[in-house]
Amino acid sequence: MANAPIATFSTELQHLLSEQSGSGIGTLSVGERWYLARFLGALSAFGLQDRPLKKVSRRSESVEQLVVTAGASLIADRSMCFELLDRLRVPQTCAGNVPLLSELFPGLLTRMQKQLNEIVRRWILDLLGAYVEYCSRRGSAVLWERKGLNVRAHNESLGLHKTRSPAIASMLARVGVTVPIRHTRTGRQKFLIDEADLDGLRSAQRQFVPAKTAARYAGLSTRRIHELAKSGVLASTGARIDMKSVNRLLGVIVAACGQDAPAPEEPISLAHALRLYVRVEASTTFFNRLASGALRLAVDSSKRPTTQTIIVDRGEVIAVAHVPVESDSHISIAEAARRLCVKQEVMYHLINIGLIETRTGKLGRRAARVVEVNKLNKFAEQFLPLITLARASGISAREAPKWAKQRGIEIVTGPSVDGGRQYWVRRPRNRNVL
Repeated sequence: MANAPIATFSTELQHLLSEQSGSGIGTLSVGERWYLARFLGALSAFGLQDRPLKKVSRRSESVEQLVVTAGASLIADRSMCFELLDRLRVPQTCAGNVPLLSELFPGLLTRMQKQLNEIVRRWILDLLGAYVEYCSRRGSAVLWERKGLNVRAHNESLGLHKTRSPAIASMLARVGVTVPIRHTRTGRQKFLIDEADLDGLRSAQRQFVPAKTAARYAGLSTRRIHELAKSGVLASTGARIDMKSVNRLLGVIVAACGQDAPAPEEPISLAHALRLYVRVEASTTFFNRLASGALRLAVDSSKRPTTQTIIVDRGEVIAVAHVPVESDSHISIAEAARRLCVKQEVMYHLINIGLIETRTGKLGRRAARVVEVNKLNKFAEQFLPLITLARASGISAREAPKWAKQRGIEIVTGPSVDGGRQYWVRRPRNRNVL
């Protein structure tokens, strides 16, 4: 360099040779800094091919000066080092597969091992580590397995165990998160995910619970939970339900309860109303009506909101829960009782005396007696409870049978007729009898 025709050194080179140097090279001697700058400058000038340092050694002193000056500028500015590494990267032919660092920079790590001492090599390794993080933030991930670091021994000393790839794949599928993946030649998958993100995955996975657990928490049946998940009201992944969505749904229902809303006239818990009057297939429509504030609600603010602590009006539930069903479908006897708003004992009595027909059909996976929906609708068109007819005329339940006989209304079943629990009458064709 003493023989090189140069008037003055560059600012970066003077800073490199000073006793107080930054950029993480303060622990390097002047000779090590010079060799580091020479190595980086040779990479910048000649690339990774054909031994760049050998090319420098064959050139004149002026070339040595240019290479070291360029390397000093790279040491002073890490962003310039990242630009250099971007320029040296070998294009990848396999799209969608995360490349290895050794594939992007062929021969670089071997060349460093042979030509640099441990202290200078550690500076380059730290630069490569920062470049891998920089690529990850930029969306072009690079996989670098630093086998020289005894990570396994460190984890074992802390009592940590490496999470296997199938477990990571299962967590990613449940949470619905995607991370860069490298497919090895043997068909294995390697996920680019650090320990902090892995802890976040575990925390998010704990929010997904079996449907039975979610049903017990919300006070619903498992079938209703699955129906709400299938329609998108609750978030789910496979057979697991997101508890955040369950809390969100209950919170929306509670928020729909106005502070000045009148109390329900016929109070009943939401869990009881769902069990008696709302079909599982109609759950989505019913909960959407609840969230929109279409029903009067009463909530005890001192208790956790569940279907047992939310109070609704029985009449409003019956009015809102009516959903038309295809005429050729069939339902269970219990469901038919809910449709008619009667107890199951009354429904079985109506079946036994022949007013409602049943047949053997399939309910899920089992054979059972079922009721045709069209025949149930036909029965509702021909008959109705006596108490309903009497109340419309202002007659009490005690006086209803006597009142019906005086007006010629036909009582088809009841306690005094055939021992039935409830009086049913044929709908009168002439409204004047009322």
